Amino acid sequence: MLKRSVPPYHALHVLVAVGEYGSIRAAARHIGRSESAVSHLLKDLERRLGQTLLERKGRGVELTPLALRYVSRLREPFQHIDKATAELFVDPIPRHVVLTLPPTLATLWLVPAITDFEKVLPEIELRLITTNRTLDLRRDGIDLAIRYREDGRPSTQSTLTLPEYAFPVCAPSLAERLRKRLEALAEVRRLVNDGHYEEWAVWQGALGEPVALSERTERLADSTLTLEAAAQGYAVAMGRTPLVNGMLASGRLIAPMGTHYPTGAIYEVVCDDQSMHPEACQRVIDWIGQQFARPFMVGGIPVPTQSA
Repeated sequence: MLKRSVPPYHALHVLVAVGEYGSIRAAARHIGRSESAVSHLLKDLERRLGQTLLERKGRGVELTPLALRYVSRLREPFQHIDKATAELFVDPIPRHVVLTLPPTLATLWLVPAITDFEKVLPEIELRLITTNRTLDLRRDGIDLAIRYREDGRPSTQSTLTLPEYAFPVCAPSLAERLRKRLEALAEVRRLVNDGHYEEWAVWQGALGEPVALSERTERLADSTLTLEAAAQGYAVAMGRTPLVNGMLASGRLIAPMGTHYPTGAIYEVVCDDQSMHPEACQRVIDWIGQQFARPFMVGGIPVPTQSA
């Protein structure tokens, strides 16, 4: 009787990943391959084994009962391989960590800090998924998520929480007019962020004293537009940490009335507790915490962020 040859390791690894994460898309993201490459490897594995491993289910595919039994038997040997490798060889740190976060946070905070990330953690490739939706980390093959929680209550999965602060900001050309003069806010145009339309009222509550605000307002869609318009000298806006930190650090915006005004909201960092790259994830989490805590400039003076 002819002995069947053992299929290639990488094809079996892909099959186990699909079984673990529930879809080709999630498995591809987690192991750092394209969806088409994963599909090709699975088709080649089917050809080698002479059996169907995938079946159509709605708009996606699922492993067949035979494939699920195969995966259940393969899982333990793969765990032994991982354990032996970890015990006998120094981990060079995994190649990538998948991070999901809101688009505005990515645009205003993370992307400007990418150069620092690559300098501090050159061995880790950060792959971004920008969305306002709350994704399932396990199902979608994601290692980390930064989520905004307006109610200030961290989820049970939180590994790091970072408080948000909000305060009036303006271009340097308006700063002297507004500096520490609350009554001046009634004299200048005010920007209203449709994404946080209540933020001026929240700031007034944190201020603890009545202040008249200008009735000359302009509504803009989000923080990206609001802060850029303020930086151009168009009006005074409400800056929210950490979205505004980069513009304060560069001097494009000034916080003439101070920064210590909590909104009650938080950002939280959530980690897939079964990530294949726990050490790399922890390094990224540490870097995120350090970035939130970095001082920015207010009127040329370094000011630590209040999350420090």
